[in-house]
Formats: sequence, structure tokens, C-alpha cells
Amino acid sequence: MSENLSNIVEESARGGFFLFIGYFISLVILALGSMIVGRLLGPEGFGIFSLAFVVPSLILGFLDPGVGAALTRYTAKYRTEKRLDFAKSILRTGLLYKVSVSALATIFCITFSDTFATILLNRPELGNFVKIASLTIFFQTLFNYLGEAFSGLDRMEGNALILNVEALAKTFLSPILIVFGLGVIGAILGHIASYMIAVVVGTIFFIKVYKGIGKQAENSFLENIKMMVSYGFPLYAANFLNTISSQFQVLILAYFATNSEIGNFYVAARLLALVGVLVYPFSALFPAFSKVKVGSKELQTLFKLSTKYTSLAIIPTTVLVMTISKDVVYAFYGRSYTLAPEYLTLYVLTNLYAGFGSIVFGHVFNGLGYTRLSFYSTLVNFITFIPLVYILTSKYSVLGTLYSIIISQTFSLAYNIWASKKALNLKFETISSAKIYLSSFIAVVPLILFSDILSFPYWVLNLLIRGVAYFMVYLTLLPLSKTITLYDLENIDALIKRHKLFKIIMDPIIRYEKMLLKIY
Repeated sequence: MSENLSNIVEESARGGFFLFIGYFISLVILALGSMIVGRLLGPEGFGIFSLAFVVPSLILGFLDPGVGAALTRYTAKYRTEKRLDFAKSILRTGLLYKVSVSALATIFCITFSDTFATILLNRPELGNFVKIASLTIFFQTLFNYLGEAFSGLDRMEGNALILNVEALAKTFLSPILIVFGLGVIGAILGHIASYMIAVVVGTIFFIKVYKGIGKQAENSFLENIKMMVSYGFPLYAANFLNTISSQFQVLILAYFATNSEIGNFYVAARLLALVGVLVYPFSALFPAFSKVKVGSKELQTLFKLSTKYTSLAIIPTTVLVMTISKDVVYAFYGRSYTLAPEYLTLYVLTNLYAGFGSIVFGHVFNGLGYTRLSFYSTLVNFITFIPLVYILTSKYSVLGTLYSIIISQTFSLAYNIWASKKALNLKFETISSAKIYLSSFIAVVPLILFSDILSFPYWVLNLLIRGVAYFMVYLTLLPLSKTITLYDLENIDALIKRHKLFKIIMDPIIRYEKMLLKIY
């Protein structure tokens, strides 16, 4: 890699490291809390709890006309250009906009909560639940602002901080409030309070960073908003369609599925985060792509390496989760969620598209300013998904919804591949991706053949033993198939050299891979 690209990647790796650690720890904490809440409420109560946040989530998706994405991009861009006064102006504008809009939206949702519960959820009895959940709009908007600001400032430790504070608060408060007799309302209040606490703690850290930036530019609020919306509106349009799709999906489920089926569906959605823990840190690539030029060799290299390294982690994890989905569900939520394993297997399937660049495309388009391509990609998904989800869910309930997700995301991926090649001349390494797929699927064969030997009376032990066995086989196959090379190992080693904890984890793996490469 060139020196400039090395600096960009190293800075992003620093951010990715903090995001990984922060998100991983928060995921473990949230998994524990979600497991307790899921067991306390049962499939029926968990379904009601999930439905209570459908309307607030729908409204949240309408509030940000691309300001959040623009906030991250321009903050990172101006910092790189040493124009810190403009970066500070952008941060202030974003905050003022988000506070005012989210406050009005919260009042609106509270006022019409009974109507929303009746018309949208087909469950008038959930009016009070929706009213309480409405407070999420304000506090989650501020939470999202802090995350976007920290990303733009390359202070990913701030992201890690708010993620973990929110996870700890939710895991502690929700179960306690349920046990005290508040039931579903207790779970909702714990959810809201966790965002409140995280925002308070995150704001204290943010103020220290903000004060250190320096003076603010003279840009007016309207000038900044105009520029940010101009950049981010295609992303807003895309987000708008995504919000419509995701919430329309739940509204359709509310009409064609039972509360118990919806509870099982949301358990699968929560467990999808097991793979999401590996996807999330790659959001650090967004500011990385903002720092390279269209048509440059650095862009081509960064895209190929990003696709390969995301695939190396995400594809095998996806294959493993699909194979042991029953162990995953029963270990975390118990045997009462009998439908969730099948739902999880289907839900996680689209993560296999990582080998085609699915995780990277959004960061490329948005980081380089080609936000219209992100919008068109979402539009393809939307046009495909909306008719399918109604038709298939009405016939096959939750399974129909999952089929619709898989089909629509396949069409969206096809568009992304075509658009990235035409507009940016980007190509991923098909041979490298094929080898990763092959190694991932071959590694699962021993688990299937020796399922009786690797079967233990405790689901958690099953999860641990099978996971370790799978990745040992996978890591052995990588150098054997020449999927990973010394060049890759040197890159990975360089990226983690300044992070002691990550280096402790990765060093044995790197040494093992190097040893096998010498043998092969």
C-alpha cells in the first residue's frame, strides 16, 4: 500500500478497533439483557414489546434528511483539510437541527399514539405502550447524533463509550422493572432510560472534544443545512424508503402473524447481531473512503482489501450461525422460542453477500459523495420488497417476510455491482471471494458429519465447542487454499500493532496462519 493509503487505513483501523471492542462488549451485555427480558416476557410479551416501538421507529426514519451522514462526512473532510472551524460549525448545526426536530416529532407521536396503535398496528390495546415508547424518538436521535459526530471526528472511543453505557443501563434496568411487576411497560421504560443515560454520559465526553477543536466558522445555520441536505438528501430518500420497507414489513406481520410469531421473529433479529458485531466496525470505512479520490489506484486497492477482509470475517461466521442456529437460540432465549432457529437461518443468509462487496458498497458510494447511487440501490430494494412482502407474508406468515428480504436484497446487490463498475470502475477479486466461500462451507462439513460426537447436554457448551471446532478447520483451510497470503497477514499485523488487546487476540491466529503458509 502507498504511504497515504497506509495512513488512511491505519486511522480507520484505529476507529474500527474501538468500534469492534465497544460493539462487541455492548453486544454481549445486550445479549444477556435481551435473553433475560425474552425469558421473563415470553414470546407473547416479547412480541408486544417489539410492536410498541414500531411507530416511533417509523417516525425516526423520517426526521433526518441526510443531516447525520453529512455530519460525519463533512466533519471528517474538514478535519483532513485542516479546516477545524468549519468542522465545528457543522457539528453545531447538526445538533440544533436534531434537537428541534426530534422534540416536535416526540410530541406528535405521543398525541396520536392511540390512533397509530389502532390503524397501523391493528391493536388498539397497545395505545399506552406506543405513547410511552414515543420518548425514544428524542433520546435516540441525540444518541445517533453523538455516534455520527464521534465518527466524523475519528473518536470512535466515544462511540464505544455510549454503546456500552446504553447496553449496561438497558440490561440492568429492564429486567428489574419487569420483576417489580411492570411487565412490558417496565421493559419499555428500561429501553428509554438506557438512551437517556448514554446521552448524558456521551455529551460530557463530547463537550471535552468539541471544546478542543478551536473557534467556529462564521457559516450560518441555513448555509450549513443547505449544504448538508444537498449532500445527504439522496441518503435521506434512501433511508426514507428503508424505513417504509422495514416498518411496512412489521405492519404486515401485525396483520398476518400472531404476537408469538412476531416475538420469535424479533428474537431472530436480535441474534442477527452475532454477525453484526463483525459488520459494525467496518462503518469506520465511511470516513476512510472520504479521504481518497475517484479513479485513483488507492480507491481500487482500498475497495478490494475492504471487500476481502470483511468477507474473511463475515462469511464464515454467517455459515456457522446458519448451521448451529438452534443452539444459538436455545442458549440465549430458551426452548420456548421454537420458530426462531428457522427464522434466524433465513434472516442471516444475506450476510453471505459480503463476498460481492455488499458490506462495502454503501461506504464507498457515500464516502465519495455518490449518494444518488445509494438511493437507487435502496429504490431497487424497495420496489422489489413492498409487493413481495405483502404477497408472501399473507401466504407464509413470517417465512414469507424473510423470503421477501432475501429476494429484494439480491436485486439490490446486483444493482450495486453494476453501478460501482460503471460509475467508479470498481472490481472485487472473484477468485479470492470464491476461495473464502469454499473454505467457509467446507469447514462446516465436520460439524455435520460428527454432530453426535460434538453434541453435549448443555446448549451453551454446544455453542462453544462447535464454534471453536469450526473456526479451527476454517483457519486451517485459508492458507491451504491460498485464500490468505503473507501480504494479507502483514497488512493485518500492521493495522493492529498499536492495539494491545486486539494484538493479543490476533497474534496466535496470525502465527498459526504464517506457520501453515510456510508448510504449504
